[in-house]
Amino acid sequence: MLITLLLLAAFGYSVWWLLKMRLTVSPEEALERGRAILNSKRVLFIVAHPDDADWWVSGTARLFVLRGAEVGLVVASDGEKGRNLINAKNLAETRQTEQREAAKVIGISKLWFLHLPDREVAMQPGISRSLEEIIHEFEPDLIVTFDPSLPDLPYLHPDHEGIGRVVYSIWKENPGGAKLIFFHSRRPNIAVDITEVIETKVEALRKHRSQGLGRGGERNKEFHRAFGKRVGVPYAELFREIK
Repeated sequence: MLITLLLLAAFGYSVWWLLKMRLTVSPEEALERGRAILNSKRVLFIVAHPDDADWWVSGTARLFVLRGAEVGLVVASDGEKGRNLINAKNLAETRQTEQREAAKVIGISKLWFLHLPDREVAMQPGISRSLEEIIHEFEPDLIVTFDPSLPDLPYLHPDHEGIGRVVYSIWKENPGGAKLIFFHSRRPNIAVDITEVIETKVEALRKHRSQGLGRGGERNKEFHRAFGKRVGVPYAELFREIK
């Protein structure tokens, strides 16, 4: 009986170790890599819904802008199946407007909406071609999207991992092009110190009123404070670099 319990405990610990988020490099190296990626000049963020970029990566996006980079954002769906806390008559149009307002706060210069069905983004046959055309037009030196294979748990969404898979597939077929980094990853190896822009990030989140993110600023700060604690800064956003 004791041996069985020990084996079960060992198995449980192994599963926990595999599934928990952890840095794969030292905090110092993660921060150094974060400083290095901020030298990128043309950065394209590709997400599934309005508010995705603002929740997870808008601090880093703002730092790119402040350093003179051209920053673009692709939003695959209009999030029409999301929450509607303001009783908007047309939630899709409302969420587009909210994302445009948030993009202005961050300083994003180019914004594309693909208008794909919410929760069915990766199933659409034309998504790869649409993204390839945008990538060809924008010519990024860095692409940022969701981690499709090692997403941070427990929150999963078919559109998040789906858009990440599509972008990764496109990237693999174009070697020698832009660098690729993933966010919402449980194996990050890059940390960007966003302390100087955390209030700008919160301001952008407040634009997503239909999703209740006007009240989500403090919750988001706690989220990124926990990331910062991992690397010894007040607030951070974490990424996984793909090579």
